[in-house]
Amino acid sequence: MKLNYVMATALIAAACGNPVAKEPPTSTEVALLEGEQKTSSDPAVNPNAAVMAEFKARVDKYAKLHKDLARGEARQKDDSQPARINAAKAALAEKLIKARAGASQGDIFFPEARAVFRKLLAPELKGEEGRDAKAILKDDAPAPGTVPFKVNAKYPENQPLPTVPAPLLLTLPQLPEPLEYRIVGQHLLLLDTEAGVIVDYMLNAIAT
Repeated sequence: MKLNYVMATALIAAACGNPVAKEPPTSTEVALLEGEQKTSSDPAVNPNAAVMAEFKARVDKYAKLHKDLARGEARQKDDSQPARINAAKAALAEKLIKARAGASQGDIFFPEARAVFRKLLAPELKGEEGRDAKAILKDDAPAPGTVPFKVNAKYPENQPLPTVPAPLLLTLPQLPEPLEYRIVGQHLLLLDTEAGVIVDYMLNAIAT
């Protein structure tokens, strides 16, 4: 490192009878020596990092709850019989709704996370590519008024699940299974796809 080189130079010069003034270490060198150099993931440098870390902690907590409850009659099995698949799905949904009886909108999409999500989505919905993304959302949209924007509500089985365009999906934080993002109109849903339950939602996530 530069600091070690300067110190070594000073020692050699002193031994040769030609003292050299020490160059004071820079703040970066001091940080490197002490192991305290900040990175872009440091909340002090990137305020969004702390928000996304909290969001991840909340979705991971839900994923663990889902895993713990997906047992017995609620376990999703490889089965070709629709009646058994639907029965397991309904049992799992009932367990999750009961376990999260006190859940409310914003428990996962908390205010700071909503602000970050809007910033992430906005650039992807501008220009020609943005128009293409909006067209995809419109084509796949369920019938107006059919999807309830309510935590613990069941997503209507007779309605399509809108595809999230790849550019939008790639810019959003990754989700653990079985959670998926779905965009309905201007609003962003967090959906448990195995139970068919709306875990949380964010209104006006995208601009028209």
